[in-house]
Formats: sequence, structure tokens, C-alpha cells
Amino acid sequence: MIRIMLIVDACLLRTALAKAMSYEDDLDVVAQHTSVEVTPDLARKVDADVFVVDLDTLMGSVTDALDTLTEHRPDCAVLVLATVAASSALRHALGRRLGAYLRKDCNVDHLVDALRRMAAGERFIEPAIAASVLSRRRNPLTPRERDVIRLAAEGMSVRDIAAGLFLTTGTVRTYLSTIMQKIGARSRLDAIRIATEENWL
Repeated sequence: MIRIMLIVDACLLRTALAKAMSYEDDLDVVAQHTSVEVTPDLARKVDADVFVVDLDTLMGSVTDALDTLTEHRPDCAVLVLATVAASSALRHALGRRLGAYLRKDCNVDHLVDALRRMAAGERFIEPAIAASVLSRRRNPLTPRERDVIRLAAEGMSVRDIAAGLFLTTGTVRTYLSTIMQKIGARSRLDAIRIATEENWL
């Protein structure tokens, strides 16, 4: 029996995956959590062979969850689900040299096969994901700069961003100016467009 822990922030997707896996005689979903719930204590206690992690979330905690899993459960395989577009979270996952990388639009049979192959010790990455990563520019933004431009993309004002990140308005303006210079943007809206298209948010 292959014991699986799902780490998916979207409730609908998480429950759908669990339901699909319940039809397989050799798969058992033993836990379901969001990325923010993944703590060292949880990672050590859960009785799983494979962790399935959805990278497509605006919550920065997904990269923290990956770090926690690889540090505290190196004995377990990790399969990540991602869109073909290369995000900073996907690059982070690639740097961790995890077990498998699948597109989220793959069919259930493909996912089930991947889980079985991982349980047998195989590692793989879908060619479309590898090509997407290689074709994209490296994200030049620091984590704090990503926080600032992400909130700007959500329509927040400089004052609101400053309050949300516990910064001064002057510091936020400096961050925005630095971001525009780094990515060659003509304006704040142009910076948001570029960062969104490059999946740097």
C-alpha cells in the first residue's frame, strides 16, 4: 500500500484528488493539509510514503512546506504538481531535486502511474515543465520585492502595502522603483504586467 499525504491549498482540488485516489486498491490518502499547516512536527508524525504538493498558490508557505518536508522527511518521495509556466515556486522545487514533477492538467491515470513509479524509486520530470523552466528568465526579484509587487498587482495602494508589510511608504516606493529598474519596466503597471507574464509573483 502506498500511503499519500496531499498538500494542496485549494479545497476543491484537494478533495477531488483524494476521491480519485480512493478508487485505487494500492493507494491510501492518509492526510490532507494546506501548505501553511506543514510543520516539522506534522512532517515527522504523518505516516506517508509520498507527499503530493500543489505549487500553484499565492501563499509563499508552499516553498516553506517543501523545505520542511525535504529536511524532516528525507525518506519520503515528493511529487509536485505545477502549471507548465515556470514559477519561482517551481524553480525552488527543482533546486530541491524532488522525486517527480507533473503538469496539473495531466489525467488521473498519469498521476496514479507517477505515484507508483515514485514508490518504486523512480524520479522524473515532464519535458514540458523542463522546457518551460529553461525558456524563462531567472527571477531577479528578492522575496521582499516579490511581496511588494504581488500586493501591488492585487490593487493595493502604497499606503496599504506599507501597512500590510510593516514598512514605511517611502520604503515601499523605493522597492517599486528598484523593481522597475531591475525588470526594465516603464511604470508600476508595466512592472506588474512583466512580473505576471514571467510568473514571478
